Amino acid sequence: MNIKKLVPYLVLALLSVSVLTACGSSTVDVGLNTYSITLSKSSVSAGEVTFHVHNDATDLTHEFVVFKTDLAQDQLPLTSEGIVDEEGGGLTVVDEVEDVEPGMTTDLTVTLEPGNYVLLCNIDSDEMHYQHGMHVAFTVK
Repeated sequence: MNIKKLVPYLVLALLSVSVLTACGSSTVDVGLNTYSITLSKSSVSAGEVTFHVHNDATDLTHEFVVFKTDLAQDQLPLTSEGIVDEEGGGLTVVDEVEDVEPGMTTDLTVTLEPGNYVLLCNIDSDEMHYQHGMHVAFTVK
């Protein structure tokens, strides 16, 4: 077997793997705690993103909502009930997972464009999760 004849094919194969890896999806681990959200990374490249969401709280049900917005994470418009107005100006709801029970893990896969995002819990119970600080800024490059 002549190795010199195989070199162009090997180079093409390696380039193909590099392109596929660059275009692949990103995974972000999300911890929903009692009135806080932790992320394994605060930014990703544009494209498919899987949020691996785990409710680490022992006594509270949460939800996980992805908003595209240029508003500051703690300045989102609120309804008269005190939760984030999901139809408010300056916000676009990308997707969400509701009813994440204590100890539960679920995945949310979305395609994100470059820009600024806010990830939050918008539970509308007496606890007002967003107002207690359950939000975090997220950037897509």
